[in-house]
Amino acid sequence: MARRIISRTPLSLPEVEKILSSSGVELTTLQQRVLNYVRKYSKLSADRAERLINELMEKFELTREEAVQIVDICPAHVEEVRAILSGYKRLAPILLFSEEKLQAIVELVKRYLQEEGE
Repeated sequence: MARRIISRTPLSLPEVEKILSSSGVELTTLQQRVLNYVRKYSKLSADRAERLINELMEKFELTREEAVQIVDICPAHVEEVRAILSGYKRLAPILLFSEEKLQAIVELVKRYLQEEGE
């Protein structure tokens, strides 16, 4: 039976981990490799990641795709945020995002990472 894609939603690494961990079925080899990968590279819990994604979208008018990339990478420097955002369909990310906004994104990510460590 053919499968149809009904909708697509970008998921962060922590969200993928939550889905795979709580699936309740035996994972295929590929799914197990994906689970190992996301466990190794996830820096936030799924709940915190979702809150950070929503906050990035609300405060900085980012798309979900951009916010997910920021959550997955957790940039520590303005240059990293600039690199992440310049890869998307923004015409002039430097004009759309001032240094203050880019720094505010970095500070927000750092705050979530510190809360995660506590």
